[in-house]
Amino acid sequence: MNILHVLDEPYDSGIADYALSAASGLSERGHLSCVAGLPGCAPLNRAADLGLKTYDFSNPWMGLPGFRLFLRRSKVQLIVAHTGSAHTAAVTATRGAQIKVVRVRGDARPMRSRPGMGLLWSRTAGFIAANRAILEAAAKLIGDVPSAAIYQGLKDPGPAAPLPQMPPCVGLVGRLDPVKGHGIFILAAARVLRRFPQARFLVAGREENVSIRELRRLALEHGLKDSLMLLSRVPDVCEVMRRCHVGVIASIGSEAVSRAAVEWLSQGRPLVATAVGCLPEYLQGGECGRIVAPNDPGALAEAVCAFLEAPEDISRASVAARRLFEERFPLERFLCETESFYRSVCPA
Repeated sequence: MNILHVLDEPYDSGIADYALSAASGLSERGHLSCVAGLPGCAPLNRAADLGLKTYDFSNPWMGLPGFRLFLRRSKVQLIVAHTGSAHTAAVTATRGAQIKVVRVRGDARPMRSRPGMGLLWSRTAGFIAANRAILEAAAKLIGDVPSAAIYQGLKDPGPAAPLPQMPPCVGLVGRLDPVKGHGIFILAAARVLRRFPQARFLVAGREENVSIRELRRLALEHGLKDSLMLLSRVPDVCEVMRRCHVGVIASIGSEAVSRAAVEWLSQGRPLVATAVGCLPEYLQGGECGRIVAPNDPGALAEAVCAFLEAPEDISRASVAARRLFEERFPLERFLCETESFYRSVCPA
């Protein structure tokens, strides 16, 4: 297939990661993949780094004639729209053309009914949700449009490393942004430390709307001076995760797609995560982790302490985490399900 992914997303977000994983993976499987996006922004730069053909999509309405010309010349068969604005532009640009449009949604914000939505969906060939919660929430809006929930997969990094030697280490990996709950993690860590004075805590992530200086100040205020290590962006997050006994995702929102959760599972590390976005689905069954309420340092601390009180539970959950990754989140599964869905709505 000749596939165009329209990704007018300015940030290196979960939406972008989901789109680029599909585009690059299917390109390696022999499909023609091009990414249309905002020039100078991280997603389009990443697409180019992955060796994908790119197309500047900075002002789709003023540039609609040029976009239509690009679609004809490129002989695009399928447009995959990863945002609402991309969806509208794609349907408008393909009017009267034999090009199918699939909408992919990897956004935790609820979908809303808007004027013209019925017409938009009547011209949409399929809908992919990044998790089941999104799919269920969209059901009333999309009508009888063919749909599926497809979890993003991850290339297998290899067998999980053995759990490190004691003292226990608890980690959080994610960009430094208020929605990721780093402050909640630090408050929880202070409570854990009172019961497990030997425990250590590790935070790694690029600075965005929260600085390492702010987190360090909060850590000092709560007695974590010698117990918490703060790292900026690291070249290999899995190496950081291998240093930990338990992973934490303390997000207070978002998480329609959670690459960090899948990475923790791939490393065979138990996970304590908040009940937001896809996380309850990812850990459904409870064998490899625990789900707690968001924005609740007490609940987060209790869940971490429950693991630290029973090292044998950490070992069992470690095995279960790796098994869950192998069953539900391999890259090959993600690409096979995505390719199969594309073919179902756009037969060769």
